[in-house]
Amino acid sequence: MKYILLLSISMYAFAQDISTKTADNWAILPLKCIEQQYPNKLGQVLTSHDDLDLPQNLNPAFYGCFDWHSAVHGHWSLVYLLSNYTNLTNRNLIIKQLEKQLTKENIAQEVVYFSKKENYSFERTYGWNWLLQLQLELEQSKDSYALEFQFHLIIFLYHQLSFHRL
Repeated sequence: MKYILLLSISMYAFAQDISTKTADNWAILPLKCIEQQYPNKLGQVLTSHDDLDLPQNLNPAFYGCFDWHSAVHGHWSLVYLLSNYTNLTNRNLIIKQLEKQLTKENIAQEVVYFSKKENYSFERTYGWNWLLQLQLELEQSKDSYALEFQFHLIIFLYHQLSFHRL
C-alpha cells in the first residue's frame, strides 16, 4: 500500500503542464508516420501466400508508425493532444487525418484481420491496451469529432474482447 501511495504522490509531484508549442511538437511524429507504410514490422502469422499484403491493406486504420501498436499509440496521442490542447496549430489537420484513418470501413477491415484464428491474439496485450486507451480518450473527449470514432472502435473492441476469445 505504501508503494501505491508513494507512486501516486510521485506522479502528482512530477506531473507537468506542457505548453501548446510543445504539444504541437509532440503531434509532429504521429502526423508524419500515421500513413507511412515502410519500414513496417507486421508480426503476423502466415498460413499461405494469400496472407501477404501491403500494411495499408491488412490494417487500414493502424498501419503506419512501424508497427500496429505504435500506430494505435500515435492515434491515441493525437486524440489526447486534441482533448487537452484546444489551440493546437495543426488541430484541423489532425482531425482530418483521424477522419481518414478511423472510418467505419477501415475498422471493419481491422476486424476481418483479427477474425482469422491465427490473429486472435495479435498485439495482445500491449497493442490492445493502446486500443483501449484510444477508446477511453475518445469517450472522455468533449469534441464532436470523437463521437463517430467511438462507435467505430467499439465494434472492434467488442470483437477483440469477446469472452470466447480471451
